[in-house]
Amino acid sequence: MNPPRRTLALVAFLTLVGVAALAASCRLAGQGHLNIANDLSGIGRDNTEFRAYVADAGEPWPPPGMLNIYVRGDDFGRPPSYGMNGYLYLVSTGLPCPQSEGAPEAFTLPQVTIHGVVTVTNGSVNQFITVPDTAANRADRWALIDIPEIAGYPGQHLIFRCGTVAWDANVHALSDPCTLRTGVDGQALTPGVGDKLNASRSWQFCDGGAAAGSREKLLFTTTDGGETWSLISRTTLGNPPAEAGVGTLPNAGSDSALLFQDANKGWLGLSGPGQNFFKSTDGGHNWIAVAGFPSAVPVVSIAFSDADHGVVTLSDGTLWDTSDGGSSWAMMSS
Repeated sequence: MNPPRRTLALVAFLTLVGVAALAASCRLAGQGHLNIANDLSGIGRDNTEFRAYVADAGEPWPPPGMLNIYVRGDDFGRPPSYGMNGYLYLVSTGLPCPQSEGAPEAFTLPQVTIHGVVTVTNGSVNQFITVPDTAANRADRWALIDIPEIAGYPGQHLIFRCGTVAWDANVHALSDPCTLRTGVDGQALTPGVGDKLNASRSWQFCDGGAAAGSREKLLFTTTDGGETWSLISRTTLGNPPAEAGVGTLPNAGSDSALLFQDANKGWLGLSGPGQNFFKSTDGGHNWIAVAGFPSAVPVVSIAFSDADHGVVTLSDGTLWDTSDGGSSWAMMSS
């Protein structure tokens, strides 16, 4: 299905806005689920996640007076196929939500306010949309509806998802760092590997776009159990704007293993065509390749039994160990 010309113009604007980097300390302002009351397929999520963020004071993104809305869900389509490819309107409405997925529940355009367009790929939605932070845009009920009218029902647009959203004091603490920003291509980030040192301190990789053996990687850390996250390191893939941490993570490969022995000393495994084992001594801000490991052999796991003794498993089945805290490594004999 193809969106109308005015919709394409809106998509272009929203994409340009979404490409700007989101601040790592933006605040969750609204949260809810756009539900399917009767999920006929029995696969995927039973609802679509809705979150809206505002910037804390002094942070550059979202811009002052703007909301950054994130929607994520799958299982989009019509029985018996749930692999939809196309576009949907993201709308708010004062009307009740439908009670089933199978019936032709619908809204007319005068009954809703259109806030943007989301893309559905292979039945899934994973996208940010930025809108002005107004009372009208903090509506209590939101929906995803079809852009074309239902055949035989002029003016009626099929409802795919619908639900209520709680704002500000009624939302939960932010806990997912990958919703704090988009990738350089404007798409939502996806969780990569993570590591938890204790109840307060942990690290989380978020993955963005990929290109020719490389993948955008962003490393976040929290010291308050996940209520707030800070970006501390990232790749230069896609020429991101200058900020703390840019350029300290290798572009090549995907993150495959992460382990921090303490608040400063960490180990990173990758799955790529070049060096795949890295060390940090400053809590993950900077990384250097560990000498002696073979190139282009992915790291599968990293484990330490104490401060000195550790083992790294590679995808070729070899094991590498250290008895001096990682100052030197050697392949273990079979």
